[in-house]
Amino acid sequence: MSGPALIAGAIVAAGGAAAAGEAATYAAKRREIAALRARCRQAGVVSLTFDDGPGPELTPRLLELLKRYDAHATFFALGRRAQVAPEILDRVAADGHEIGCHSLLHHNAWKTAPWAALADIANGYATLAPWVAADGRFRPPSGKQTLLTRRALRRRSAPVAWWTIDSGDTFDELPAPDMAVQRARADGGGVVLLHDHSEARPAERIDFVLDVTERLLVAARADGLAVRPLREL
Repeated sequence: MSGPALIAGAIVAAGGAAAAGEAATYAAKRREIAALRARCRQAGVVSLTFDDGPGPELTPRLLELLKRYDAHATFFALGRRAQVAPEILDRVAADGHEIGCHSLLHHNAWKTAPWAALADIANGYATLAPWVAADGRFRPPSGKQTLLTRRALRRRSAPVAWWTIDSGDTFDELPAPDMAVQRARADGGGVVLLHDHSEARPAERIDFVLDVTERLLVAARADGLAVRPLREL
């Protein structure tokens, strides 16, 4: 076989191996989400999780709301926003909420060079070190991971934190605010994805997050479901 043919064959083989690896990673994600849904149902738990913050306008209002219901949540902070408003994360921690890592810059691992995605994770943990342990929970930006990012998190023994219910607060068109409530009730619990950033965010989105959060808190209390951070699930 000629040199060019050997090179072409190696490229095809490498591409096939990479595709197989990513397919396995996606399959693992689906299994983990299914197991998470079952665990929430068995425990009768609703876990409220907030990504992309802290938001100077929204996060403090969420903290007040959670305090009124004596509930705790998990906040997956973005390193670059924590650098701007560290005092807000200090308050999140002081109020007894869990803080996890959501990277530094929110790079989508599927759309970023492998080394950049890995650096974004490492730099996120470094920036969030005052609030997040080196093996603290990680939520992949946009819910995307690769074989490399998954291995990197496994090396640091950091759990990957998925969700089972999307509130829809980042959808192009906002859904009905009780959509997440209906899903949580139908599933007997669940991990709800919300976002607490407020940077260049329309007021209707901020109000939507507050509304959905309170509806979930009210419904959980009415249905006898516990509201707990992921660390207690």
